Amino acid sequence: MGGRFCPQCGTVARAGSKFCPECGGSLGSGSAGATRWRFTVAGTAVLGVFLSAGLAIWTLILVPAQGRAPSGPHAASTQPAAAARELPEGHPTVPLALPAEVKSFIADLAAKAKEKPQDVDVWARLGQVEYRASQLDPAYSADALAAFEHALQIDPKHADALRGAANVHYDHEEHKEAIPLFERYLALKPDDPSARTDLGTMYLYAGDPDRAVATYKAVIQRTPSFVQAHYNLAVTYHQRGDDTGALAELRSARGVATEDAVRTQIDEMIGRLSGEKAETASSPFQSAVERAFRSHPIVGPKIVRFEWSGPAAGRVLVENFPMAAMPPAVREKFTTHMGDELRSAQSANHVDGPVRVEIADASSGTVMATLTP
Repeated sequence: MGGRFCPQCGTVARAGSKFCPECGGSLGSGSAGATRWRFTVAGTAVLGVFLSAGLAIWTLILVPAQGRAPSGPHAASTQPAAAARELPEGHPTVPLALPAEVKSFIADLAAKAKEKPQDVDVWARLGQVEYRASQLDPAYSADALAAFEHALQIDPKHADALRGAANVHYDHEEHKEAIPLFERYLALKPDDPSARTDLGTMYLYAGDPDRAVATYKAVIQRTPSFVQAHYNLAVTYHQRGDDTGALAELRSARGVATEDAVRTQIDEMIGRLSGEKAETASSPFQSAVERAFRSHPIVGPKIVRFEWSGPAAGRVLVENFPMAAMPPAVREKFTTHMGDELRSAQSANHVDGPVRVEIADASSGTVMATLTP
């Protein structure tokens, strides 16, 4: 399921996210804000290696995000106007250090673009590369937008540049700028359900829930199997106090979902809205540990759930978190950092005795790491 609203807690997620930045719940595949990257210039292999998911994991591990708000089902009731005034949770407060090879590749592509000021495809590719880099280092966001805007000066109907510029504004909650770009893009690509769903969300942020609802319904009419539109419509109904409508759309979303993990997340949201499930309170220490893990920009999105076997002993079940693929130095830095987080939580909550948290694969149960302060 796409990355605009979390099916577990209802939180708005940043564009391209596959997991919730608030509670860590899975947003599934086919992100509503994801751009389909198509690089054809020389050096693509370098970018593929260094801006792949693997490197994103290794890089983001070194400088975790800060300032994550506590998770919980209350997040689903956040009003659109309030959400629109806030940047997405989980953004790093300082730029992340991209590997030298990535910076060099981007610089080379930028130089090539400057040598070809009228080559719209080169400028659009530059924007895409810089936009992808901005997910690690926000300093690239302005450059990405500038590249997309340059491409649009050459060709105002360049679809990739329109969608890329819309994505940048979406990420910054700039609905006034994003809406016309999405509309221009959809005039060219009317059958893109993810872009139209994003447009609906921008209408919602702009304080026009009726238009958002109409847009989500239009997506569903064109593409009944597009889970994200059903879910976003459910969230909008919930925010308007119509839980009957929200539950109906959640059940529709579940009916067209093709992944067990997505169906499970939707079931949990249905349970929360219908009152069929009670929340289990965690201790202050456990809550602090959960926040520390969920706020991490890489392991956080991979978390399926926590299982506590004792006051200071538990397991973090993760999905698609390839610790075995990490270089030894990166793995050590990651485990050391999370051990420090455990120590901080232990000290702040005056927990005596041993603290032990395992990181395990949710599917197989294999323990990939055991962390202690």
